[in-house]
Amino acid sequence: MYSARDLAGAAGLGSSSGVATKVAAAGGLLILMVVVMLAPFGARGDQINAACPPGVAGGARDPMPDGPLRITQIAYAKIIDGVAVSRGLPGQATLVALMTALQESQLQNLSYGDRDSVGLFQQRPAAGWGTVEQIMDPVYAAQAFFGGSQPPSPPGLVDINGWDAMPYTVAAQAVQVSAFPDAYARHEDTARDIAEEAGIDLNRAGDPYAGRGRPGPLPVRAVPSAADAAAQCGGGLVSGRPIGGVWPPEEQSVPDPTGTGGMVTPRTAAWVAKARAALPNPSISCWDAHVWNPTSDHPKGKACDVMVGADSRKSPPAKAKGDQIANWTLQTAATTGVRYVIWYGKIWSARTGQWRPYNGGGVYNPTDATGGHYDHVHVSMY
Repeated sequence: MYSARDLAGAAGLGSSSGVATKVAAAGGLLILMVVVMLAPFGARGDQINAACPPGVAGGARDPMPDGPLRITQIAYAKIIDGVAVSRGLPGQATLVALMTALQESQLQNLSYGDRDSVGLFQQRPAAGWGTVEQIMDPVYAAQAFFGGSQPPSPPGLVDINGWDAMPYTVAAQAVQVSAFPDAYARHEDTARDIAEEAGIDLNRAGDPYAGRGRPGPLPVRAVPSAADAAAQCGGGLVSGRPIGGVWPPEEQSVPDPTGTGGMVTPRTAAWVAKARAALPNPSISCWDAHVWNPTSDHPKGKACDVMVGADSRKSPPAKAKGDQIANWTLQTAATTGVRYVIWYGKIWSARTGQWRPYNGGGVYNPTDATGGHYDHVHVSMY
């Protein structure tokens, strides 16, 4: 059906002797796996481009693909790890690289992306990462991501001072300089799953600066401002650090201050009071029987919805209002006991401090204005 050359081309590997040498260094078996497994699934117009976090609903964590996509991801993961192993880098470097590639391309060797971005890591020729042909070689792309004394010129992982002591998402951001610096965190579990399936040892020891070859490590580069992020991908939501502390369980012992006739916890009532004092005329409703979803926090008196007045996908004022509500809720969560927030197709958790795409939890239609939380901000308390 395909010639060997056709299959290699579809997999994005090319046929140059330089590539063959690199692949051999990473393990001769890898090229065979990629040729056999990846060729039918080369980059197409309907593949995922994750260069910017989506503004529509998705999974609370990465989806669990099987079949062709998972085979593709495992094969590329082996290539990335093969480069890391050949360099003498620790398994931690492979994990950071896998998290990055999952965010940028869903671990696919895409021939398109935001502006001129291409490849596994959505590296840009205009930013000095190499030619399109070079970046589309997954071995070259992995070498470039890890960095070191060889071209290209943008700093890679080994060039970042103290990267191995950073949170994984911070280390990834130090290389990528994304408008969404926290986006990589949500891919850690998926990266670990793929590594396990691929037989990759993420606990492998190694030299975190192997191949650096420069006079000294480079400092972490500044991240784009929130305004830059908003302009690039329609952002507007802040993230933060995970929130610690102990919030003992509370009984529903206070009449709902929003007038539903139900009972809420003292913590929920206190949050309503603070929200009313800090936000301009918020329209809040807390207790609800939620007969269609008995596991909801609303009938437990531990959740409130703050309406924004319209489908925010169609109303910039409603979007701005929801962002204001959500951001204030996150910024005060450490003192109010907020457990999670759902807004604009995303869910934020106090445990991680990060926003992730929201998939409706198997109960709601995430493409609907209400199910995807585009017309209200949901706030759940401990």
